Amino acid sequence: MELTEILTIVTIVVTWIFGVIAKKCGWFNNNLIPLQNIAIGVIVAVIEWIITKDFSTAIALSGILAGGAYDIFHNLEKIVKKG
Repeated sequence: MELTEILTIVTIVVTWIFGVIAKKCGWFNNNLIPLQNIAIGVIVAVIEWIITKDFSTAIALSGILAGGAYDIFHNLEKIVKKG
C-alpha cells in the first residue's frame, strides 16, 4: 500500500468519525474541526513509520500536523476572545 492510498483512507475515516462526533456533541463545533488534521497527520505518520521504519516520510507529514496545530490554536483564541 502506498502513502497516497494510506493518506486517502485515513482522511476519509477520520473525517467521518469527527463528523459523527460533531453532530452528536454540541461543544465540538467548527472551530475544533482542525483537530482532524492533527489526527490524520499522526495516524498516517505512525502507519508509514510502522510499514517503512523511515522517519523522513513522518517528518514530511509534519506539514499536516503544523497546519492543524496552527488552526486549532487560532480557533481556540477566537473562542476565548468571543466568550
